[in-house]
Amino acid sequence: MPPTEPVLAAREVTRRFGHRRVLSGVSLELKPGDALLLVGPNGAGKTTLLRVLAGLLRASAGRIERRGRVGMVGHASMLYDALTARENLRFFARLHGERSRGRVDQLLERMGLSARADERVGAFSRGMTQRLAIARALLPDPDILLLDEPLTGLDDASSEQVLAVLGELRARGRALMIASHQLAELMGVVTAIGFLTHGELRAVEPTAGRDVAAITARYREVTRRA
Repeated sequence: MPPTEPVLAAREVTRRFGHRRVLSGVSLELKPGDALLLVGPNGAGKTTLLRVLAGLLRASAGRIERRGRVGMVGHASMLYDALTARENLRFFARLHGERSRGRVDQLLERMGLSARADERVGAFSRGMTQRLAIARALLPDPDILLLDEPLTGLDDASSEQVLAVLGELRARGRALMIASHQLAELMGVVTAIGFLTHGELRAVEPTAGRDVAAITARYREVTRRA
């Protein structure tokens, strides 16, 4: 695949729930190494957009093109509390096939969970559970990783670990899309920011050369016009 070819593209994507339109004509592209931060007020459609892009929801209209494996980390961890961290990853590795089985111990170590690998997930802190959920999503070595509020409820140490992994993924050419209100923490990882409000993607703009204050001012401008 040519390096400039998008690995994920949405073309005029709309999603309705009954008569309520949650997404309206959303178009975007992600190329290898892109990291898009999706911002918008609560109810803007961020979670719905991620789920549609991941294939967990069907678009009501429009087209989605995926060229590669997709991983997603949502609000729910998708982990089993009664199983240990290692057992959880081994279970999901079997679902993904032989390619993923050798990655279990590697991912436990990378997410700082090796020492707790044989403890049940039900006893884990929020930060540990989130790191394990990211490890689960990374088992098939996805080309595209979609994350919904990945830093919410994490302490500084867990946040730093997650941010370091996201930075490494982008450096390896993986494409990231992150829905989050935590702009300041993610500024060092993302390459662009998308402003979503009332289900419409108002703009996608690069973050290079801009600080948090400038982007916050732009966010207020975009949402005020909505």
